[in-house]
Amino acid sequence: MTDKIYNPRRRTGVVKSSEVALLVVFTALVAAATMVLSVYFPLTRGYFNLGETMVYLAALVGGPVVGAFAGGVGSALADILLGYTAFAPGTLLIKAAEGAVAALLYRRLRKVSVPNALLLSAIVVGLYFGIIVSVGIFLMSGIVEITFYTGETFQLAVNPGTWVLLALLGSAVPAYYVFRRKEYEAWLVGSLLLAGLVMVAGYFLYETIAVLLGILPDILPLAEVPLNIGQVVIGSAVAIPIYKAVRARITLPSVSR
Repeated sequence: MTDKIYNPRRRTGVVKSSEVALLVVFTALVAAATMVLSVYFPLTRGYFNLGETMVYLAALVGGPVVGAFAGGVGSALADILLGYTAFAPGTLLIKAAEGAVAALLYRRLRKVSVPNALLLSAIVVGLYFGIIVSVGIFLMSGIVEITFYTGETFQLAVNPGTWVLLALLGSAVPAYYVFRRKEYEAWLVGSLLLAGLVMVAGYFLYETIAVLLGILPDILPLAEVPLNIGQVVIGSAVAIPIYKAVRARITLPSVSR
């Protein structure tokens, strides 16, 4: 199954205005999705958000340039507006890379045979499951404190079995898409989850450097890994059906060129 394609070289002026419109719209959507729900996490001074939903949709609809610009600028703008300015420089680069990689991988994986795409997606889903379980059990079991942007703080008792359950729930949606054995859904799952690893690894590296440089000396970078994986899984679960609905109804720019 292929996207409806227009040739961007036919009408240069229209394409330029369309690209600008996509950049503006998706940058605003990324910022809004990131800000609509922000759950502060004291161990890293970061926050859980829903920004990946729009970063991925921007990448799939608009391609690598739109995905990179909207993902980086929209997410960094949200960091600044929410008061997480220490993360904004890293966010700009990390989310830009995530958006670009999601679009580029989708283009590349569409050329891979269906069995290989399914296998790759299944491996990535299993990797996410293993990371969530291992980090959660060994690092984040016990009393976990969650602070909302309103200042309200809650403490939750988390036992190891909870992380197994969360990992199963988190893997359920991407696994569903993979084992439905639909060609383009396997491409989508593999592309978005692999791009998500760029974000997960990027923030871990950024926060580790911030600790070493004394910018954020008392945070625990590894603690944010399960939260960021959660953002990737939720973002993929929301972005894939939206993208499928959008491309079934309107003509989209092709990300396969």
